[in-house]
Amino acid sequence: MKSSGRIAVAVTVFLLVSSTARAAGVNFKDPRRALGREDDIRVDAQMLQETLSPGSPISVTYQVENLTGAPIAIADKVADATFDADSQTITVSIGAEIPEGTAMPHLTVISPGQTHAFRIGASAQVTVANAKSPWAHVPRFVQITVNVLRDLKPFANLIAQQMKSASAPPLPNSLFDTWVASVSSVELNVLPVRWSNERQGVTAEMSHSGF
Repeated sequence: MKSSGRIAVAVTVFLLVSSTARAAGVNFKDPRRALGREDDIRVDAQMLQETLSPGSPISVTYQVENLTGAPIAIADKVADATFDADSQTITVSIGAEIPEGTAMPHLTVISPGQTHAFRIGASAQVTVANAKSPWAHVPRFVQITVNVLRDLKPFANLIAQQMKSASAPPLPNSLFDTWVASVSSVELNVLPVRWSNERQGVTAEMSHSGF
């Protein structure tokens, strides 16, 4: 069997294994549900809390539906949260838009026509000036962005290695730019949140402006 044939078989086996490892799906009746679509990739997500406070994690259940004709993948153990005081928005970025370090992030592959659900958490460092003021720029919204790797062919060997070992295979420098070029970012609609600063007793009530 040619090398390319062995890679194809390995990736197929990985697809079958990964399709069985699903988390609980999104509750479509939950008002804290968000939706985004980038061409033929659909993402639904659900926040698991209404109130955030300093240092508290933001827990998200999300599911990715692959409507393309080829497998896609997501770095399902990677998440980051940042706060922009001007927009009063915490952005939760899921998946690796730019891989960090020298190892390939853990990838879960989603084959054509499949929907895969995940759960993850992230914490944003929020510093609020003049927190006692009613006009303080505290978090009022959460924006979820999910980064999906579209072209898996350059990473087929690494995906096959990932299946065989508990340690992450190294990501060659030659594939760094290929990774960045292969990622699509799916932005979901913004969700309102309530902010509670327990140390100073300040609570920003949930804002529904623009919804």
